[in-house]
Amino acid sequence: MDGMQPDYARSYARDTQLADEVVNYRRWEWNQMYTSLDAQQKATPDDLDVYRLQADAYLVNSAYPEALSQLDQILRRRPDDIQTLAVTALVQHFMGNSDDARCRLSHLQKQSPPAALDLQRFIGNTDADQYAVYSSEPRQDADPGVIAVFGQSPNPDGTPSAGLLTRLTKAKEMADRFPKAWIVVSGAAVRTQYAEADVMRDWLVRQGVDPARIITDDKARDTVGNAMGMVAAFQQYDLHNVLAVGTVQHLPRAVTTLKALADRYHWPITVDAAGGGEVPEPSSQVGERRYTYVTAARAAGLFELDDFAKYGKR
Repeated sequence: MDGMQPDYARSYARDTQLADEVVNYRRWEWNQMYTSLDAQQKATPDDLDVYRLQADAYLVNSAYPEALSQLDQILRRRPDDIQTLAVTALVQHFMGNSDDARCRLSHLQKQSPPAALDLQRFIGNTDADQYAVYSSEPRQDADPGVIAVFGQSPNPDGTPSAGLLTRLTKAKEMADRFPKAWIVVSGAAVRTQYAEADVMRDWLVRQGVDPARIITDDKARDTVGNAMGMVAAFQQYDLHNVLAVGTVQHLPRAVTTLKALADRYHWPITVDAAGGGEVPEPSSQVGERRYTYVTAARAAGLFELDDFAKYGKR
């Protein structure tokens, strides 16, 4: 299916000085990108978008102190920059630096009350969604119109990996339990030549699932891409009651990101979830929790420079 896909670093794609680095970003060629941006910072230290793009890459790679260092370079030069205030307030929030987060949010409120309000609402929703209880079972009264299955890389030979099989086994269980529900399988060819969605569809069909029920999104390279492809399918088929399927460990990020994306595009959904695998220890989830804020902010349109153009002040 032809769905929306994240256009990473789009805010800088038209900048002749940064266009090559945007290409590196989209290819995930991080070392080459970091080396080039470091050189550009030394050559043009007042080009703020160089710091933004570097910070963007650090955030998607969970290098949060490094991202804050880049963004604070912008605030030293432009203290009222609303995108930087918003993103740094968010990072300080999920890093547990509450006083600093409140200070930055307060300054954002003075510069752009609508941006501050949207950020506060986003943080509240993300806190609630990702810290909800996720388990192997949906609610007893669940009646989904669609089962949304988040992919994972298969084996190099195109067979389901252990992690993907965990998701597929749960998806088959839910498909049998809710025989009238559509099934969206989402995932591109990321680490192998085989698209995750194709591997999932073929496995489900071999297990007896009617292929006519299955909607394939083979473009998504990450959780934001999953959400975009899924919401496009929901819109196309007029679907609103969703059962998300992944591993129990991944479900908080998957559900939070999916809901943020649907809210951004004003598509009303209710989301239940069922996960395969074991419930992880909370201590092992710290990094995953932090990264959820990053993916959800990207999905919500509260991340890139262009996202903040709607507030009328850079």
